[in-house]
Amino acid sequence: MIKNIVFDLGGVLIDFRPEIYLEHIGFSEEDITLFTKIVFYGEEWNEYNSFKFNANQTKEKLIQRYPQYTDKIKEIFDNINYKYILFEMKDTSSYLKELKDKGYNIYLLSDLSIDSYNYNKKFKFFNYIKGGVYSFEIGTTKPDKNNYKILLERYNLIPEETIFIDDRLNNVEVANSLGIYGIQFVTLDIVKEKINNLEKNN
Repeated sequence: MIKNIVFDLGGVLIDFRPEIYLEHIGFSEEDITLFTKIVFYGEEWNEYNSFKFNANQTKEKLIQRYPQYTDKIKEIFDNINYKYILFEMKDTSSYLKELKDKGYNIYLLSDLSIDSYNYNKKFKFFNYIKGGVYSFEIGTTKPDKNNYKILLERYNLIPEETIFIDDRLNNVEVANSLGIYGIQFVTLDIVKEKINNLEKNN
């Protein structure tokens, strides 16, 4: 019987749109494409999410790697405003409340920095969360099995009683390998259908 439902944040409950922020601070289309890739989807940002570096250290690491873009990188970090980067996916957050009202225990398992977390937790859906494990507090990011194991151990979750929803297939596959029922978030309707089917078999 399913008792626990675990949500990823980015791409599931939160729309991560750094290109909107870059447009807001006046970057050209060409620069938006470039800096979205090298800053927000690069190795340094991933290390920032796992708390290996703070924001200032991440900026300096990027400048070391891309000295030709020093001014642009400084502009990105010195003006960063998460209200132009992180947006609540309200359909999913409403569904999360529905699941909570049905009696499921709701958890989060997400890769994000302490700064992103502090911004995200203002969203109302955090009121429905029983607990969570975040990359910045444990030093590893998905699909590292460590993240999943800490979640299971911290909240005494039984894998076979747990669903995990993530937009990235490799993260879902690791959950499956641990006995958790993983669902890839492609559309909310697909997620609802799969959970409805599981409920029929409970």
